[in-house]
Order: sequence, then structure tokens, then C-alpha cells
Amino acid sequence: MTLDPLVSIVIPVYNKGAFLRETLDSALGQTYPNIELVLVNDGSTDGSLGILEEYRSRFPDKIQSIHQANGGVSRATNVGISASKGDYIQFLDADDLLSPDKLANQLNLLEGKSEWTIASCEWVNFKDQVSQFSRLPYGVFQDFETGLDWLLHSWNKQEMMADSSWLTSRSLVDLAGPWNESLTINQDGEFFMRVLLRSEKVLFDTKSRAYYRSLGAGSVSSQKSYEAAQSLLESFVLYEKQVLDIEDSLRIRKALKRVFMKFIYDVYPLYPDLLQDARNLIKKLEVREQTLIGGPKFQQMSRLIGFENALRLKRFLG
Repeated sequence: MTLDPLVSIVIPVYNKGAFLRETLDSALGQTYPNIELVLVNDGSTDGSLGILEEYRSRFPDKIQSIHQANGGVSRATNVGISASKGDYIQFLDADDLLSPDKLANQLNLLEGKSEWTIASCEWVNFKDQVSQFSRLPYGVFQDFETGLDWLLHSWNKQEMMADSSWLTSRSLVDLAGPWNESLTINQDGEFFMRVLLRSEKVLFDTKSRAYYRSLGAGSVSSQKSYEAAQSLLESFVLYEKQVLDIEDSLRIRKALKRVFMKFIYDVYPLYPDLLQDARNLIKKLEVREQTLIGGPKFQQMSRLIGFENALRLKRFLG
């Protein structure tokens, strides 16, 4: 790795014109200078294309802009990866932001480390003003000895990481393989699952932040369709296949059981066939001891009357 590695910031864009300038300014405003922006317009119809072309003409040495018919975020991201030239890859959604020193801080952490080491940082939620953000008390905001340890913590505690929090070497991205273009939800979670299974160490950057824009109820409701739920469950099945190839142990199976239980918790009472699929997947894991998820009150109720009875009661009580 060179002393001055190139970082490719890959930004797939679909109808994010209202936020795109702020995101591009955030990327271009990084204190680390050796960057390129790889912008992939995924068939936008809202004026995003004009903004991308404006920025490309203003910063021709920093930006390459690619335009394609709409094919989904995974395909756009894969196109961006293929076109990028960086030693490191920074993924960034077209409405999210990075703190100005994010790349510099994480590159400092990774300097002298194996190319199989990945860097993370805190991510926070915001809506309109980046100064008005809300923090999450997540345990994933720390170092981990292996990427598998990170995954087990995340699955057991039902925590997640925004994809913009990571800084990933090209070697890890290439080894993990492309984003799964058949998934319509949790594409980033499934991709980074494969990255983390191949990561020797996770280093947490305590100084930087990724800002995740919460777009409100409309965005959430679009994720509640049958197709989204089906795709989410499929992403969890892919978790199972990948991780059991690395390690088949009780600790792995307990964590996977919590993943499938969380699916039931989130989807119930919709889509009975998918709920049954999840139950069958749990049964095949053969984890006989009681496994708990959710908050303290829900866990206490689960101990007394069982997980699904507690879930029925919770939904009945509203």
C-alpha cells in the first residue's frame, strides 16, 4: 500500500436531488486530499443528473460520473466499484454525510496494518440539520479482534452499522465479492457480512462520524412490503450459509437464531408463510436453550410465556 493511498468514494444516486449537493460537498470537503468520487446515476428522473454533471465539470480531476438505466442500488454500487481506482473504498449514500476528517482519521488508524483490517466509526441519525443529530448507545462502536466477533455482537444485540461508517481496503472488497443484485433490502448488511468474515481486525475511529439521514415514515413503509420482507429473510439465509462455512458452533447458531427471531419480531403478524419459513430455519439450528431478544420488559415476558406468546401479547396491547 502506498503512503498516500487513493480513496474512492462510491456514491450510487437515484432521485436524491434534494440532498445531493450537500452529500457531494461533504465528500469533496474531506481533509484527506487524495480522493476520487465515483458517481453512478441509476436512472434518476428528478434532476440529479444535472447536479452530477455540474459537479463533474467543476471538479474534473476528482469526479467520474457514470449514467445508466435504473437497475437498483446494488448494481449501481457494483458499477462504481468496477470503475473506481482507489486502494480503499468509501461507500456513501447520496443523502448521507461524513465528518470532514473521517478519511484522514481512519487512514491514520489503518496505517501500517494488514490490508485485511477494516476501520469503522460512529454513525448518528439526522433529518434536516446535521447539527441536530441523535446518537445510538451501540456496543459495535468499539474495536473487535476479528470481523466475526463484530458480527456476533451485532446479531446478538440487534445492532447495525451504516455502510458509510466503514473504510475498506480494495483487497477486502475484492475478496468479499460484489453486492448481491438479487436483494432489494439489506444489501449493505449482506455485503459487509462477507467483508467482515474476511477481516482480521476491526478498528474503531473514536474521532469521526457518519451522518445517516432519516427520511421518515414513507421510507420505512416501503420496506414493509411482502417483497421486502422476503428479501430480508433471504439476506439472513445468506448470513447463515456464509458464517457456518467459517465456523459451525453453538455461539454461531445462537446468534443466527436471534437474527431469525428478530425477523419474526419485526414482521409479525404479516406474511404467515415467511414467518413459518423463519420458524423452520430456527428449528434447523437446533439451539434448544431459551434465547431472548428485545428490550428488558419483552425479555421478561418471553421468559414467562415464551417468545411468540409475548409477541402476540405485545401486538394485542399495541
